[in-house]
Amino acid sequence: MPTSFKANPRKLRRTQNACVACRQSKIKCSGEEPCTNCRRRVMRCRFVETGSKVMVAERYFQELQNQARLQQQQHTFAVRIPSGSTCPEDRCPPADLPQAQPIDHTRSIWTSPFSLPSRILKDARDSKRNWIWLAPSSLWSLTARLKVMITEKLSLESLNNSPGLLEGDVYALQWRDAAPNDPPDISGLPSIDQALYLFNTVKFHLGQIYRFFDDEETFVRHVREFYQGDAVVKASECRLWFVQFLLVLAFGNAFLSRSRGTNDPPGSKFFVRATSLMPDLASLWEDSLLAIEVLAMMGLYRYSIDYRESAHVYVGQAIRIAQLGGLHTQLPEEELGSRTLTRCRNLWWTLYIMDRHFSSSVGIPMTTHDCDISTLVDPSQQDTTLSLQVKLSRMLSTILATIYKTERMQLGIFLEQTRSILHTMAGHAQEIEKIIHLKFQNSLDTMPRGTRHITLSYHQCVIVATRPLLLSILKERLEKLDHGEEDWQSFLAPTKALINTGIKSAVKTLQILSDEDSLLEVFLPFELEFTYGAAIYLTMTRTLFPRVADGEAGSHNAHSILDEMISKGNKLAEVRKIELTQIESLFQQLAARIEQQGLQTLTLSSPEQSIVSASTVYNNINDNDDQGQEDLATATAIDPQTVVHCMPGDSQSPSGLLPQDTSDLEFLENIGISSYEFLSIVDGIDDNFGILDPGQGWEG
Repeated sequence: MPTSFKANPRKLRRTQNACVACRQSKIKCSGEEPCTNCRRRVMRCRFVETGSKVMVAERYFQELQNQARLQQQQHTFAVRIPSGSTCPEDRCPPADLPQAQPIDHTRSIWTSPFSLPSRILKDARDSKRNWIWLAPSSLWSLTARLKVMITEKLSLESLNNSPGLLEGDVYALQWRDAAPNDPPDISGLPSIDQALYLFNTVKFHLGQIYRFFDDEETFVRHVREFYQGDAVVKASECRLWFVQFLLVLAFGNAFLSRSRGTNDPPGSKFFVRATSLMPDLASLWEDSLLAIEVLAMMGLYRYSIDYRESAHVYVGQAIRIAQLGGLHTQLPEEELGSRTLTRCRNLWWTLYIMDRHFSSSVGIPMTTHDCDISTLVDPSQQDTTLSLQVKLSRMLSTILATIYKTERMQLGIFLEQTRSILHTMAGHAQEIEKIIHLKFQNSLDTMPRGTRHITLSYHQCVIVATRPLLLSILKERLEKLDHGEEDWQSFLAPTKALINTGIKSAVKTLQILSDEDSLLEVFLPFELEFTYGAAIYLTMTRTLFPRVADGEAGSHNAHSILDEMISKGNKLAEVRKIELTQIESLFQQLAARIEQQGLQTLTLSSPEQSIVSASTVYNNINDNDDQGQEDLATATAIDPQTVVHCMPGDSQSPSGLLPQDTSDLEFLENIGISSYEFLSIVDGIDDNFGILDPGQGWEG
């Protein structure tokens, strides 16, 4: 196989047998086992078996790599995370797993912070709702949970009487249902030019992820018929379309609104009118696809103004209508036509993404199971963003079903589950890397809107996956607050890399949202959620691990983002800033109590000490060092786009793909995306399994 390496005239002395990590990083190895570098970086030190090197065809070598990866995925984990096609009922552990036994090695047990019975709060307001359930995965329940945990332990005054916990606390909506036979109210509507402008505005803000307008020509034709003909007759005959038209006006005005002088949500005058005109459920079957679009848009608007529970109900209705039409299955293109099939697919995956996000927000199980879905994502190049968003949504549901459990388990099993999730995340990181490479070939350095959203969704998955670890440490820290010193090393040692990963994702999230070259989304709540979730995460880590860097900078970025949203009229951002300030104050008081009692300061090694960054590996690969050239020329396949990091005989080595373009690498590091780093963390977790030796009584 021809190689493009040039001979180096200067022959450097090198170790005869360098370890895998030193070879990949292109640094000098001491040759010991473990070597000096691996001991310093707290990594497992592995040496490949020396022997003759064989030259093979590139295609054959790539086939061997693919076979090795497939075998690794099939046999790596004793406890498997269910794939996207696995139903919840298939996730039960095998019957022959050892039963839980009482033991003294408490650090070997992962104690979920979400214990049973469930945590609730009394609802003191004038309503028939007597209690509020604190769901494990809900970000808003997390706020209340943290307030309760700290105020109870520190004997402080309760703070759970602040607004923003239930829908209707921030914005109030009132309407009266219109009689079915009464003509719709068409007064106060914008001109046709402004209506079409609002429609294009809505497409710009929603089009990448939320596919409500695949039949754009039909919608525009209805608009022209409405304005150029008898508007009352058109609205009466096409009542459901007129509801969709009012929703478009509501979203369009909301996206453009910057008013702070009203207590009503932006665009609400059109939304309330649309709600009052909604037909009953029996009438929705006359045009099921349009009904699905309308119900989904109703749900999205409600979710955007903090009506999360009713939003979930609307999306649930849309999903039921879609399932009765078979949208979750592979429908026949010959009978429906390609346009209708594409519309059905896009509608289904829009509902899927909304269901995963809304369900996790309110903290309840997903409406649909992945094993029941057989429809495909549109394979066209322009839908790569949608495809990856679907995968990230599936990843989020897997995280919630796997990690957010209430039972105790072996810490090793918990780490295996997390390791499997990170392994999948590394695969998604590779896809983002490819998208970045393709979309930035002719770009002017500004991240496309769809790519920005999936990048933030990616970091959200990392934060959500590692947040229970922080909650568990916080819970135990509070329980041991008055009991003096305690040894944390046995618990923190195998979890440091995970927590560091979460910290990096939280920091990168706030950095991306603080970028002055990007347009901050104000009405849709997702960037507000990303901001608030990352800020809470960093607030917790700053108190639990005081020496962690970037904590203060992250808090400053979060407050700046919230201030910008507030300045543009977002009342939800005002409430979140109040809640964030309260949480920060509580954690400051907890930090003061820890310092006052002279308790052990918990520390995390910096990510740089245990993870080799993608750019470092890339730069080292391109060095003209004789040792690395000889190893890479024989052991890896090189194509024009990627370098595969894999060593012969090393089935556990990271297999992440690094972009060939250094500008891509710099941008990926700026947004915190690196499949190589994630696979390094996966290996690091595997290294720490030696700490959790089942022979020493590590049974849960």
